[in-house]
Amino acid sequence: MTQSNDTIEFHAGAGVFVQSDHLITGDDLSRVFNLYLPFIGATSYALYHLLVNELPFAQDQVKRQDHNFIIDSLNISLPNFIKFRRRLEAAGLIKTLYQRDAIGEVYGYRLLTPLAADQFFKEQLLAGLLYKFVGEARYLTLQQRYDVQGQAALQGDDISARFLQVFQNQNDVQVPATPLVYQEPVVRADPVEFQFDAFSEMVRGVTPAVLQSQRNFLVAMHLTYGVDEVTLAGVVNQSVTLDTHEINTQEVQRLLRQQTKRTAGQPEKRPVTADTAVPEIKNAEARALIEIARDTPAQEFLAYVKTTLKNGLVLKNERDLVDYLIAQSVLPVAVVNILVHYVLIGLQNDSLKPALVTTIADSWTQNQVDSPEKALIQIQQRQQANQARQEKRFSRQQKPEKTTPKFVKQPQSVVKTTAETTQSAADIAAALAKLKNIKTKN
Repeated sequence: MTQSNDTIEFHAGAGVFVQSDHLITGDDLSRVFNLYLPFIGATSYALYHLLVNELPFAQDQVKRQDHNFIIDSLNISLPNFIKFRRRLEAAGLIKTLYQRDAIGEVYGYRLLTPLAADQFFKEQLLAGLLYKFVGEARYLTLQQRYDVQGQAALQGDDISARFLQVFQNQNDVQVPATPLVYQEPVVRADPVEFQFDAFSEMVRGVTPAVLQSQRNFLVAMHLTYGVDEVTLAGVVNQSVTLDTHEINTQEVQRLLRQQTKRTAGQPEKRPVTADTAVPEIKNAEARALIEIARDTPAQEFLAYVKTTLKNGLVLKNERDLVDYLIAQSVLPVAVVNILVHYVLIGLQNDSLKPALVTTIADSWTQNQVDSPEKALIQIQQRQQANQARQEKRFSRQQKPEKTTPKFVKQPQSVVKTTAETTQSAADIAAALAKLKNIKTKN
């Protein structure tokens, strides 16, 4: 078994087993479709739905099944299957288990039921992703759809019957125990570079239990605004309520937005280490651009280019477009920053055009551009190709002069100058006079 970047690479012939601890109903699939699909993608939802449909057949499965039926059913490649499966794992919809038996590798997919609607909207990571991808209007519509139905509140006294008033006590009945244990979906949120334990030691005024309950929210703030442990701890300390000793999440977001606006004018320059040195790039401006692209979060870099370099405003659709590129988890943040700089500065566009940006991003993904150096090489190759096409088009517009080989006899020109015409007339007159003299003598 080989493992790279937390992704187990395997062949399509590896075995597949599917299991679910609870029945996944149509209402569960509907919640996945409405709440999860905008950020996990349509193909990830199709993969989840396909595995749910395979559950009844997996109970009586005798023949060993491999991944070919999944790949053929969804018409996707094996690398794309891994990418879509990882999205389901990160969203808390699938747990993947690995083992090796006598035949070969086996992967077990344990399907988890999606969060209830009220739990989903309390989960900062999931709710924040949904808000970014669907917008405010659709987000509020979905909240109302899964909110209280009918009247907002009912008045009156509760006169409902109690259980023992209607049913007899059945304490003597032996109910068989169910061996299955329900597993709550867990969203994987912690990035590798964020040290949550070190961050917790710098927070004052709250208990470790409160910090643990807000773990996903705090990690989401780190990912969204690109702040380190020290900065985030300082913001959290300012937002702790004095009476209840809890974290005011709205105050944390407000303080982080203010800090982002103050630092949007110029990204923070960090010292260049041996890892960030770029010996193959000799241009000083390109080296400086690579350093800033590596050390600056995507949204902060976008604000720096639009407000400082172009003296403009950051539009909502531009922020959404950058969030979309980051959410795909294909191009690194540094490469996305180079792409933003190239479209706005290199191509001199007033704003990020979605069609152009996604076309370039797709081309870079296919060419496996995973570093800002490779991105600059792609830009240079694109410019050279465009210049070659323009020169070829210009050469086609110019008509080359026709050259006749020397061995072909040149025809006399029909159009003659005035001097040539006068000389020809004199020659003809002299010839006629000579001919007249010859006739007279004869």
